[in-house]
Amino acid sequence: MAKPEDFPVFLKGIHIQGFKSFADRVKLELGHGLSVIVGPNGSGKSNVADAVRWVLGEQSAKSLRGVKMEDVIFSGSTQRRPVGMAEVSLIFDNTTGIFPLDFREITITRRVYRDGDGQYLINNASCRLRDIQELFMDTGAGKEGFSIIGQGRIEEILNLKSEERRSLIEEAAGITKFRYRKREALKRLDATISNLQRLDDIVREIEAQLTPLAAQAQVAEQSLALSTEQRRLEIQLTVLDISEGKQKLSLASKDSETLQSSLVEAQALLRLEESKNIEDKVLLKEIEDDLQRMQGEGFQAEQALDALKHEMSIRAERSKYLEEQIAWLTDEIQVDEEKIRNLNQRISTLAAKQAVLKHTVEESQRKVLEQEEKLNVVRERNLAEVIERIKADLFQALSEQANCANELTGAQHTLASLEQQVLQIVQEQGIKVAERQTLSETSEAQEKELRQIERQAIAREEEMLSLRTERDQLKGLQQENNAGLQKHKTLTEQSRARMHALRSLENSLEGYQRGVREVMLAKKKGIKDCIGLCGTVAELITVQEKYELALETALGAGLQNVVAENEKGAKAAISYLKVHQFGRVTFLPLDIIQGNRMSVSQVVERDPGYIGVAVDLVTYDLVYKPAMEFLLGRIVVVSDMNAATRIAKASGYRLRIVTLEGDQVHPGGSLSGGSVQRKGGNLLARSREIDSLHVALVRLEKDLSDKEQEYSENDLRLRAIQENMDNLSLKQREDKEHQVMLKTVHENVLNQLGRLESDLMGLNLRNQDNMAQKDALCLRLTSLTERLDIAERTSVNLREEYNRREQEAKVATGEIESHGEQLTQEKIRLAKWEQELNQCTEQLGHERSIIRENESSLQLKKLKQVGFQENCQTVEAEQGALNQQLEKHSLAQEAQQYSLMQRRQEREGLAAGLLKLEQEILSKRQLEHALEQRLHANELRVVRYETECQAGETRLVEEFSLTWEEAIPYQTEEERSVLWRRVQALKQKIDDLGPINQAAIEEYPKMLARKVFMLAQQDDLVEADQTLRQVISELDKTMSERFIESFHAVNGAFQEVFKELFCGGNAELHLVDPEHLLETGVEIIAQPPGKKPQLLSLLSGGERALTAIAILFALLRVKPSPFCILDEIEASLDDANVQRFAQYIHRLSDSTQFVVISHRKGTMESADVLYGITMEESGVSKLLSVQLDKREDTLYSA
Repeated sequence: MAKPEDFPVFLKGIHIQGFKSFADRVKLELGHGLSVIVGPNGSGKSNVADAVRWVLGEQSAKSLRGVKMEDVIFSGSTQRRPVGMAEVSLIFDNTTGIFPLDFREITITRRVYRDGDGQYLINNASCRLRDIQELFMDTGAGKEGFSIIGQGRIEEILNLKSEERRSLIEEAAGITKFRYRKREALKRLDATISNLQRLDDIVREIEAQLTPLAAQAQVAEQSLALSTEQRRLEIQLTVLDISEGKQKLSLASKDSETLQSSLVEAQALLRLEESKNIEDKVLLKEIEDDLQRMQGEGFQAEQALDALKHEMSIRAERSKYLEEQIAWLTDEIQVDEEKIRNLNQRISTLAAKQAVLKHTVEESQRKVLEQEEKLNVVRERNLAEVIERIKADLFQALSEQANCANELTGAQHTLASLEQQVLQIVQEQGIKVAERQTLSETSEAQEKELRQIERQAIAREEEMLSLRTERDQLKGLQQENNAGLQKHKTLTEQSRARMHALRSLENSLEGYQRGVREVMLAKKKGIKDCIGLCGTVAELITVQEKYELALETALGAGLQNVVAENEKGAKAAISYLKVHQFGRVTFLPLDIIQGNRMSVSQVVERDPGYIGVAVDLVTYDLVYKPAMEFLLGRIVVVSDMNAATRIAKASGYRLRIVTLEGDQVHPGGSLSGGSVQRKGGNLLARSREIDSLHVALVRLEKDLSDKEQEYSENDLRLRAIQENMDNLSLKQREDKEHQVMLKTVHENVLNQLGRLESDLMGLNLRNQDNMAQKDALCLRLTSLTERLDIAERTSVNLREEYNRREQEAKVATGEIESHGEQLTQEKIRLAKWEQELNQCTEQLGHERSIIRENESSLQLKKLKQVGFQENCQTVEAEQGALNQQLEKHSLAQEAQQYSLMQRRQEREGLAAGLLKLEQEILSKRQLEHALEQRLHANELRVVRYETECQAGETRLVEEFSLTWEEAIPYQTEEERSVLWRRVQALKQKIDDLGPINQAAIEEYPKMLARKVFMLAQQDDLVEADQTLRQVISELDKTMSERFIESFHAVNGAFQEVFKELFCGGNAELHLVDPEHLLETGVEIIAQPPGKKPQLLSLLSGGERALTAIAILFALLRVKPSPFCILDEIEASLDDANVQRFAQYIHRLSDSTQFVVISHRKGTMESADVLYGITMEESGVSKLLSVQLDKREDTLYSA
């Protein structure tokens, strides 16, 4: 049997950050076996299930126990601020290829931000929710399957109606996607039926339109024939009216050419001098900028010189301080050397004394031995000797006792003295250590301040470099801005002058015929006869520049036609002209004028050179539409002559066609064209140019204002930058002075620290010697105490022996006494010399320790002296370098002052030249203005002459699109009255036809073709309707088969699981309406052990919950899920049922990965891994995991 470890882990990990109570990143690493998440109520353990449900695409905030989706983001606690984002990631193992992606591991991530934005990611690549849903489709996992089962799902099963409970079987059967397909098919079927109904309506509408459209097409063809004949007769009438010739331009044109030549010459000279003036101003600005820069550099040089002098003074003070330190150390070294010499002499004396004492002790010891030998000889002779020996021993014991007591007292005194010295040294060390600590802290603070000053110096240097770079860039930009400013001023003045000239022409109505000019001026003055006039055609229309030439040609003299509000107003204006003999004017009364815009055939519209009907290419108020259609409604505009001839041929030479270059093709096939002279009579261009000049002038003035403002702002910025640089330079000097002062103080502190270290080293050495002596004295005290004790016991024993022997023999000889006394005296002397020898040895050790201290201090002072000497040499070298820099800066400053003086002289000379040049420019501008006025007056005369010459020709062109030469063939012998009556008769016939739909000729065949197309579409939709109905029937059959198959499988699994969980009993699922499988409900019949079968609703609370769990496990057995998260579904079970529940899911964990959220003991005991959710910090959940087989605790936190 395969072990659980043999199955791949599907859900490898859950990573949560900022989701609900998980403020920090939490990593839940999952493995084989049963994983249980535990924790007290309110610790946030159910938030893990919510996080998984959310990342799998849950869109309902209510399902996640919130109000809106932003509620899932950690909202903060008493100690933490809210976070701005929630993120959950699920890591899946894809080694088995369950997902259709070429990755061994797949990470699904969902994020949401507080502003409502969110995103989904697959392996850190952005995707749609639909992509994630499709990824989990048919995997057994996902939000809609059985991957996440909460306590709410148990309640749902218990409370569902039988009709609603069938959805559980449908989920296991995988019918959801079939229902989705059926819904889509039904939607398409509804759309098909709707489209069929719409097509029926359209076909009926087309059939209703076809009959009248055929009649309209026939009437339109009759109207076209009558209109052609009417036009021919009107052309013949117009030819009879042409009678004027062409004269008046020769002298005026020659005068204009002469004046133009003089003006061009004067303007050329003026532009040269203006250009030189601008160049000289730019040069003057450069010189002034150089002067300002050189002054700034001079100021910086002076600052640098002052800084060098200050550095020199600091170095001198430093050198003086070092020399004083060297002299002081020299004196200290001499004093220490003298101390060492004196100590060496004292040590020599003590050593000699030690040698004498050693010799004396040895001699005394020899004498003691001699006396003891003599005493032994006497003792061997008689008992008295024995008594004496005892007595001697007694005396020796007493002497030993006295010696020990004396030595013990002396040692105790010496020990007390040593302890006092140790105490004093410790106190002195404490004072020195505290002083060293204070100095060390001061030194560290000074070093920190020095580092801060160095960093600040670097930052200020970088800031200075940045300011200098910005200043240089701004200066270059100011030079460019100044040149651009002058150029903009010149261009603005030129545009303003040109616009004023054009407006003057327009206000005086220059370029118009006298009659037109007089009636329009009368209208402006408010004369009654001219109040009913609207304006000239040229005033009332707006034309794009590219169409101007074409429209001028098309309109001709029609541009000077005057539009009147009504016939009465036109007649009043004509009477005004006659009374004052101001000439003739053509008026267009809006109430009687008949505009007729022609319809262009598709053949013409499809031609690549076709642009449009002339009336469509102009912009005007719709009030004037009749007049505009009368003038332009039957003229076609094309790109070039080739297009014009093609379109004329295609239309049977019935159209008047104008090209963009002003060439024309007239009805009948005649052509006119050639070069065009536009000397100022261009009324359309004048109006357009005034508008464009106004727009350009507004833009130029705004640009000029912006540039002036930018120049002023940059100038202010330059001043601010220079001020910042000056302030920064001052701060740099202050920082440098402070740094030097601080370095000096810091070196003094370091010297004090060095002296303290030397003193502490000497104190340590003294303390070590004292401690060694103290240890030796302690040993000696112990030895002396033992000796004294032995001596006291010996003396007591000997005294008793002596008394006994003295009773036995009262014989004592003077010789024994004598020897005994001598021996005693000698031993006393020996003890005295030994004591003096020990004291001498101790004093010698003390003196040697002092000399070691002095030698150490002397060596340290010599090292400091060498260091100070090296520093002194360094300072001397720096002083030399500073002297060289000082000399170099002085020479550079002198050269800079000389250059500054030369530059000032250049500026004065250039300024004088500029003044003279500007006077010459003023004179030349006055001459230019006078020539322009003369030329303008002459051009006005030329325009007036040209207009009068073209009046007759333009009248022919505007009404019939023919030149005089082209119209000659239309001459006839018929009288004018006969032609006029024939024209009126044709107009009456056209009016009798009623409204004409010219488009009907082309629309009728199109409408017929559309009807045929719609009928074909209708057939296609009928076929689609049948196909969709067949698909829906097949889907119903498939869903029924799958439902009954899954029902039997779930029922069988339910019976088995029920028996396992209840340890017996029986249960089954029952279909309410087996005849209608797609709507039937599902009832649950359960029979716990020892009870009769009954419905689910009649069971006890625990039995109902366990039965619902059995149903869920049955569904999982039929439709396995790679992983399953159970959120406290066993909460309502008793302990015995919890044990059975835990054992069952532990068996299932061999094939399905279970993560159980629980607080029940039985479930926890069955776990392979326990994850604890805690709230050590209020409102913030943390995770603790325990691997139960290894008993290792690991804390996971982000």
